[in-house]
Amino acid sequence: MMNNTPPGGLSGLTGDKKAELKRLLRELKAGRVSPETKAEAKAFFASVDARTIGLLEQELIQEGVSHEEVRASLCDIHLEVMKDALEEKRRTVAAPHPVHTLMEEHRVIQDYLRRLSGIVEKLKGIDGFPDFASYQEELINTAHHLVEAEKHHQREEDALFPVLEAHGIVEPPRIMKLDHVELRKRKKELLEIASREDRTDFASFKKKVTELGSYIAGELDGHIFKEDNILYQMALQALTAEEWTWVKSECDRIGYCCFTPQDILEPPDIVELDLRSLPPFERHNRIFEVWESLKPGQSLRIINDHNPKPLHYQFEAEQKGKFVWTDEERGPKDWKVRITRL
Repeated sequence: MMNNTPPGGLSGLTGDKKAELKRLLRELKAGRVSPETKAEAKAFFASVDARTIGLLEQELIQEGVSHEEVRASLCDIHLEVMKDALEEKRRTVAAPHPVHTLMEEHRVIQDYLRRLSGIVEKLKGIDGFPDFASYQEELINTAHHLVEAEKHHQREEDALFPVLEAHGIVEPPRIMKLDHVELRKRKKELLEIASREDRTDFASFKKKVTELGSYIAGELDGHIFKEDNILYQMALQALTAEEWTWVKSECDRIGYCCFTPQDILEPPDIVELDLRSLPPFERHNRIFEVWESLKPGQSLRIINDHNPKPLHYQFEAEQKGKFVWTDEERGPKDWKVRITRL
């Protein structure tokens, strides 16, 4: 299913260019952020694509820079410098592409982060639980929806990241997973504190909610920016149409968040063909009649009373590179396969 041949290193960059880019990043990380350095870095990053950025981070980690350094500081520094350039280059895809769904979920999550920031700001001027009562439900609701984003992260970790890693893109997904671990811990703690009934010490409550809320709002927003503008862009450059079909099927299997916009989840049109009532000599002709009528992105679902292995061989021989074959049910009574036209 997946192409396991990893790409080369920083394609298109000479050794001198690599050294220059590493020097700029290290100067920025060390705090030597003069106007000249920033201008030089911005010009350089404007000419570098997301895939190169991600592979550069990977190369730095392999040379000894810790994951934590890249996750906590290096990413943020160079993102600040190249924010505009990245957003200008950002590719978009339409529903029901997995990246479209993930990015639309990001928009919803960012709305909850704005609400959380607003609650934290209001909390600064409140001195007791009675005055906070009107914001209580909003805090619980916001924290709940942020915790509910776990299906979003699971789809990234179990469906998207393994395919990226099969292409040799290992470190950027690993950095995003580290973010997930830290954010998951704090989101759960925020929901627990917000929902707690036995409240006596408002000062401690206020301090903890402010700390957690500020961390989540800032770190998760930055995490979303990195995924939208670097990680997903690397994926759009690296993955094949067949791999995206596999990623989509895995996303469907894992499931979606309670806040996923429903209008983007509709799968491509599926034409279902039940062969069980047809005489065997009619089946293959009927299959290929329907197949030839499909448009790219549409799927043919076949229900059969035996293993359609000979049909798979025929597709491999006659339609190679034009379809994705997905087994949905493998006997013992019935077999179901979905064949998607690329």
